[in-house]
Amino acid sequence: MYSKNYVLSKKQMLSSHIMGLYLKPEDGEHIPYTPGQFMLLTLPCGVKRAYSIASAPNAEFLEFGIKLVEGEFTSRLPVTDEGEKILVEGPLGPLVYDTEGDYVLIAGGVGITPMMSVLRDRDGKECKKDVLFYSSRTKDGLIYFNELEKLEKRNQCLQVVFTLTRETPKDWKYETGHVDSKMIKKYVKDFDKKRYFVCGPAKMVDGLKKIILDELQIPNANCTFEGWSIP
Repeated sequence: MYSKNYVLSKKQMLSSHIMGLYLKPEDGEHIPYTPGQFMLLTLPCGVKRAYSIASAPNAEFLEFGIKLVEGEFTSRLPVTDEGEKILVEGPLGPLVYDTEGDYVLIAGGVGITPMMSVLRDRDGKECKKDVLFYSSRTKDGLIYFNELEKLEKRNQCLQVVFTLTRETPKDWKYETGHVDSKMIKKYVKDFDKKRYFVCGPAKMVDGLKKIILDELQIPNANCTFEGWSIP
């Protein structure tokens, strides 16, 4: 595991409650990682938390999308200034990413961050048969919405399925409701031959684990499930 100082180059709000952090290594050399992994971030005050990486390994910045939940770490982000140093340790997490695999990616809320690392890494490379299901309560929670639409338009082997569970905005052309076996089968050809990567709130991930393993009968070896208990 590597440990080095990064500089906070930029921060911006990606939605009303999710902040993007963009870090550059102080020595100019990024910590190597694989899409789908996460890092430990330590603020100047000493508070440490783990967050999934949103950037591709060849990106200029090490990027994170962090939900502001008024916790010990996130409550300090608004007063952490650009130019300050953040200790980064990692990478951590299993190597879930197979460059040759065809994926069904299912993200809930800020669980989209590791999916963005995967999709950004695959953009412009040999065509893969990927389907992304991205669920949020409201459209405001769909961070990277415009980028994902652009990724889909220029990559004929990527299909993005947005779905909202708490609202239906005017002129909404995508799905509504929770991702279930019916929705997966609607969009995924040969669903039993794919690799599955699910990331989001623990309740959502637990429900999808039952759907994918029991209803769709996908082998556990072909699946990665990552859930957390933040609101």
